[in-house]
Amino acid sequence: MMGRPVPVLIAALLAAAAVVVGAMALLPRLAMTLGWSAPARQTLFTLLLYGTLALIAWAGRRAAALARDPAAAPLASASGLGLALGIGGFAFALGQATLSGSVERGAMGGGVLLILLGTAVTVGQSAAEELFFRGWLQPVLRRGWGAGAAVVVTALAFSALHVAGGARSGLTLLNLFLGGLLFGLLAIRTGGIAASIGTHAGWNWAEGILFGLDPNPGVGAFGAIRDLDLTGAALWGGSAEGLNASVAMAVVLAALVLPLAVAPPAWRVSSRRVPG
Repeated sequence: MMGRPVPVLIAALLAAAAVVVGAMALLPRLAMTLGWSAPARQTLFTLLLYGTLALIAWAGRRAAALARDPAAAPLASASGLGLALGIGGFAFALGQATLSGSVERGAMGGGVLLILLGTAVTVGQSAAEELFFRGWLQPVLRRGWGAGAAVVVTALAFSALHVAGGARSGLTLLNLFLGGLLFGLLAIRTGGIAASIGTHAGWNWAEGILFGLDPNPGVGAFGAIRDLDLTGAALWGGSAEGLNASVAMAVVLAALVLPLAVAPPAWRVSSRRVPG
């Protein structure tokens, strides 16, 4: 049963929604009781939410009898490719916002230890999401419906998780869907989730830790290496959702998705067989 596409899709959506809602309801109570600092609260939230998603994905993979090792491509080359795509793609989107004249320097915050902690939290969060969606859900859907449908439906499920987390803007949801397509295509093309984890983590790290654009304006709980604020037109990132609700992000993601979608089927980072 848990190896069939429809039951797994329903189970994944319900589990993700329950975990997100539960973590968001529990965190304020824990924070008030424990009196922890903002970085500690953010770390706790990540452990509660994304740690639980990772455990569910691990159990789901076992129940669906997927291959034990989800990564067929070489770890170093796939991760390096992903990091380059994630950080470079975000920097290019930010460059478009800069050309529109909507980027200003904000107040700095945090220190080296907080930056390192924030980096670890970002990587852990991204890895858990990729394990859940591209390491568990997408391979099961692919086995039943084929690669194209699996990538699209998993990207839609990925967007739905963020709706439960508070995403509302239509452009934000479009960009989340495009991001889901990018991660899914990378997983298909490389035969594993190392590249999708690298891209996801690199993008989120550049947004929150490198440039301090989450939240916008201001700086996150872990501080930033260089804090920037986006102002001006919302279409270029000048809203509370920043680049996530911008045309610049949509253009960059579409430019990354298109070549992966139209490349010949034989193109891969590794020639080894795709598991699952």
